Amino acid sequence: MDVNISKALYEAKRILKDKGMRPALESETLLSHLLGVDRVYLHMHAQEELDAFAFEHFMHMVKVRSKGKPLEYITHEVSFYGRSFFVDERVLIPRPETEILVHQASQIIQDYGIKNVVEVGIGSGVVSVSLAIAHPKISILATDISMEALEVASVNIATFNLQNRISLFQTSLMEGVDIQARTLVVSNPPYVALDYPLDASVRYEPEIALYGGEQGDEIIKALINEAAHKRVRYLVCEMGATHRASLSEYLGLKNYQASFYSDYAGLDRGFVAIRQTN
Repeated sequence: MDVNISKALYEAKRILKDKGMRPALESETLLSHLLGVDRVYLHMHAQEELDAFAFEHFMHMVKVRSKGKPLEYITHEVSFYGRSFFVDERVLIPRPETEILVHQASQIIQDYGIKNVVEVGIGSGVVSVSLAIAHPKISILATDISMEALEVASVNIATFNLQNRISLFQTSLMEGVDIQARTLVVSNPPYVALDYPLDASVRYEPEIALYGGEQGDEIIKALINEAAHKRVRYLVCEMGATHRASLSEYLGLKNYQASFYSDYAGLDRGFVAIRQTN
């Protein structure tokens, strides 16, 4: 039997409410994605009927969400820097605080006339794509240890027609990468400590993109060490909220002068480092 949009949303909200989720927002997001319309359409056409197949598909999506699977992995879509990107379980879901990383990198590009950028750990590609769009004259080489992540990044790069400006390279950190003078390295590396208690929904995300070592900052330190060895002048990196002291000391040892920035919650979230000697 056909069910209209209003009744379908009512049933979805009931299921998601029982799970302590955001029933109105999430049910509307799922149905608007399924129908290829915006959420306003759902309210304007509340009495429009769904056929049996659409209703069944919608309820399947709702039940999957009720079990904790992230909304972004169900819709295969995430909003970042005002644009829509493709994501799936092969990559980390981009967080709003990573938009601050893009802003910090953009400032360095503008202030120092950067033409070459290396992104370490491209993941879904949102950082490289956002930087390439904001700065039409830069070229980006992006690395990732995960071939699956590179596959997802390539989808987003192609969506924005940036294949000629963003190249991909599978490697660990910057191994095998030739760093040119005045190159900016930007990274949102794994920085969760191994014993940090993660929310159940986060466990759907790839561990390789989450865990940074026993303390959480080991991969970042390896990146700093490699950057210093390759004489990288500019380094912008996201980090964990508890890593400022250890990374400040390590950056100093590698002759980087660093300034740290906070996220929207006021927590330490990253640094901008400029190497003082070559």
